[in-house]
Amino acid sequence: MKFGDFCAIEQKRFNTDNEFYSHKIIGTLRSNSYVDVPVGCYMKETLHNEIVDVVACITCGVCEREVFRYRQCDVRM
Repeated sequence: MKFGDFCAIEQKRFNTDNEFYSHKIIGTLRSNSYVDVPVGCYMKETLHNEIVDVVACITCGVCEREVFRYRQCDVRM
C-alpha cells in the first residue's frame, strides 16, 4: 500500500447489509490511534493499547478534506 492507491473500507448500515466505500491512501504509518471498522455513524479515531500498521485515507467523493487512519488489516485493496 502506497500513496495514491485506492482501498475499500466497510461502513456500518442499519437494517441492511454493510457497504464498502472507496478511499484514497495518502500515507502509511504505525500508530495506536485509528478508526474502528466497520465505521459507524460518527468517524472517530480512538486510542488503543497496541501500535499497529495503519493507512491514512480520505473518503472519495464525500469529504476530501478530512484524513482518517484505519488499520491496514481492516481495508480491502
